[in-house]
Parts: sequence; C-alpha cells; structure tokens
Amino acid sequence: MNKEVKKMRYSILTKTLMATALLILAIPLGASAQIYNRDRYNNRDFNRDQYDRMNRRDARDAINRLDNSTARLESDLNFTTSRRVLGIFQFRTVDNNAVAQVRDFRRAVRQLRNASNDGRALDNSVNEAQMVLNRGVQLDRYLRLRTGSTSVDSDLSDLRSSLHTLADAYGLNVPY
Repeated sequence: MNKEVKKMRYSILTKTLMATALLILAIPLGASAQIYNRDRYNNRDFNRDQYDRMNRRDARDAINRLDNSTARLESDLNFTTSRRVLGIFQFRTVDNNAVAQVRDFRRAVRQLRNASNDGRALDNSVNEAQMVLNRGVQLDRYLRLRTGSTSVDSDLSDLRSSLHTLADAYGLNVPY
C-alpha cells in the first residue's frame, strides 16, 4: 500500500509540475500574440507615415520634449561653476549669447505649438516646423563645442533626437 501511495503522489506531483510549466510558457505566448493598435479611431483624418505611426502624436510629443529639453538646457547654461583667481576673486562666467539663442529657440518651439494647435494641425504649421528645425541645428552647432559640460551635451542629444522625430512627423529633412 505504501508503494501505491508513493506512486500516486509522484504521478500527481508530475502532472502538477507539467501543468505549471505549460502555464508558465503559455502566458507570455498569449500576451505576445495580442495586437496593440494606438489608433482606436477611424483613420480618415489622421496623417500617417509608412510605419503606421500617428504623426500628430509624434509631433506633439516631440514639441513637448523640445520645450522641456530647452528649459533644462537654459538652466544648465545659467548654472556654471565659479572659479577663484588668486584665492580672492571669484568669477562666474555665463555665455549670455548662448542663453539668448536658447530662449529664441524656445520661443520658436512655442510658436510651433500654437500654430499646430498643440500638434493637431500639422498642415498649418509646416513653416514654423522648418524654422524650429533650422534654429535647432544652429543652436546645436553653436553649443556643441563651446560648453564641455556633460549635462549640456545630454540636453543637446535630447534636442537632436526630438528634432529628428519632428522632422519625420512633418516629412521634412533636418538640415545637418
């Protein structure tokens, strides 16, 4: 009787482990088979590109990222370490021209946001988008070699990435 009980326990344990293993494998397979569609609405009024992404959403996200990265960039440019000369005098150098260019660029981004109705009307704001792309490239070229700060370089990298996303959404080229 003892052998039969052990055999039955072994059989139940084996079946339970097999069922658990199948569930562990089946859940990720079932989840990966789900289709995710960002567009739940009809497609007639959406401007889509070849990869079936919504350009309006990409443009809106890129405009928001540009605004945020320029705000960080401006604060990073305003914050500089001070240096002491002869242990007495303390100098703080801020590139006012760079800060002014960042403010002009941020103003252009806000004009684009207003002209595009926060990314909803891409056809009405192509000229503003081209102006943002041109000013962004000029700002990147101006700041790339002048700062040497890792935080400024990180902000410029975010800026370049957002400019490329914006150019893709509008069907424009980044003038590098």
